[in-house]
Amino acid sequence: MEKSWNVNIDGMMHNVTLRNNKNLSVDGAPLHLKNYKTKTGMIQTEYEIPVGNRKALLVLQSMSAPTLVMDNRNCETGEQYVPAKVPIWAYFFAALHCVNFMNGAIGGAMAAAGIVLTLSVSGNTKMNIGLRIFLDIAFLILFYAIVFGLAVLIAGTLY
Repeated sequence: MEKSWNVNIDGMMHNVTLRNNKNLSVDGAPLHLKNYKTKTGMIQTEYEIPVGNRKALLVLQSMSAPTLVMDNRNCETGEQYVPAKVPIWAYFFAALHCVNFMNGAIGGAMAAAGIVLTLSVSGNTKMNIGLRIFLDIAFLILFYAIVFGLAVLIAGTLY
């Protein structure tokens, strides 16, 4: 997956390209992302990268396209950039996924996936709040059903 932005800084165009959320180049010069990390969270990582004679913010979010921000504006849409913030109620759903950690390796994997998905969807302010809550409930039901279904399937084949 490749994402490219053309950024105008003081009348000069600069090309920023991101490949596979790992390889970054500015005007064809490769940059190592790990050298520019400024903030890491559960659902997003921010990098402050040099573009021309200024700094831009590259935001990599789980379950979302990467975003390049210059002067607090999204370089792709021109809209003001609003950092993702997970609402308090999302942690309730994330806590309910934690019970799955007691169900072994499969339950632990489902719990981790459920927590990441729940926090990612809940922090997406572009979605209606009703839809976000519905998806959080659907994730809970789905992941518990998967763990329960696999437990019944495994028990059925063993006994």
